[in-house]
Amino acid sequence: MEIHHIYTGRGESSFLIFPDGTTMLIDAGDYDPKDYPKMAELLPDTSRHAGTWIARYVKRMNPHKDKVDYLMISHFHSDHIGEVENAVMCTKGRSPDYMLTGIAEVGEYIRFGKVFDRGFPDYQYPLPIDDRNVDNYRSFLQWQAKKYGLCREVFKVGKLNQIHLLNDSSQYQGVFSVRNLAANGEVWTGIDEKTVKCYGLTPLNLDESQQNENTKSLAIRIDYGPFSYYTGGDLSSYVYDEQGNELDVETLVGKACGEVDVCKANHHAWKDAMSEGFIRNIRAKQYVIPVWEDEHIQPVVMERMLDRNLYASERMIFPTNLPEHLRELYANRKWMAQVCPEDGHVVIKVFDKGKKYAVYILSAKDEENRVKAVYGPFDSESSLLHTGTC
Repeated sequence: MEIHHIYTGRGESSFLIFPDGTTMLIDAGDYDPKDYPKMAELLPDTSRHAGTWIARYVKRMNPHKDKVDYLMISHFHSDHIGEVENAVMCTKGRSPDYMLTGIAEVGEYIRFGKVFDRGFPDYQYPLPIDDRNVDNYRSFLQWQAKKYGLCREVFKVGKLNQIHLLNDSSQYQGVFSVRNLAANGEVWTGIDEKTVKCYGLTPLNLDESQQNENTKSLAIRIDYGPFSYYTGGDLSSYVYDEQGNELDVETLVGKACGEVDVCKANHHAWKDAMSEGFIRNIRAKQYVIPVWEDEHIQPVVMERMLDRNLYASERMIFPTNLPEHLRELYANRKWMAQVCPEDGHVVIKVFDKGKKYAVYILSAKDEENRVKAVYGPFDSESSLLHTGTC
């Protein structure tokens, strides 16, 4: 199994190849604010937008070239779906037409079998969605469904194996699974397929300012033998109960998920995410941070992810981008010793029926994607982390 955390410098995107060759793309953002000084570098270069770079990467790595079985959109921020204000092309004659940004641009090169997001079918929960980027994304889905037969399906929180192997599931029976942990503030309880709806506990008069889009992110846990992986979009912040008290959705999801080997950091490891409660439950050996701006490297969060008071085992952090000026700024910080000295696409390769895995850092500066470093192999069945490289 392979998990590719793709760096573009304009958003987040992950490409997964399951053990039998079933594939899934999670998010494809393109956020490009004008004259923003802390934006990361767009790579490989500025000749194309992020969506095209993502598609080209996927087609090189994909065993099925231009067909991807599943598309999962974690939530509706532009660094995960695309920004219509970008200077991009618009389709013609597709009724409705839409801007080719983010995932819509990827869709010019890739065909998807089935899509999951937090809004289908009516995009009304927990509040009606009024957003130009979402309108653009929905127009893209309509065209894909009409032209290529894209299947749209409700993401069922708590469900085991709604996302399942499509090519050779019998060979991996009882070995591979995907658990749907959360969406729209609804969280799996850890019992059967029962859930709790955090937004269902809130008074009906809460406005959008009290319903952070990040809290609605889709989250899943993937197990392959003893190996486990968590990804949850930008899951962070709080919802409120009927008395106006804060509910920490992120910690609830961490409890439902439990300990994993590798964790994609919530909300780019921004300071409102990766709470103590979440980290204490997730207990990862490796954390991957998808970075598209300098401020995604937050010292207080880096320290928290590495805090031995939360759990004792060793761990490492793999940012997809850590520019030289930040490496120099934080060079004397204790936590830097556990941060990967190389950055780029971060790829997790799992083998031996999930018993072992390694972390590959691939160059994002060109399309050769040369291997810059390999960490591991690690033993999924052991709580020990061997931090040497090979």
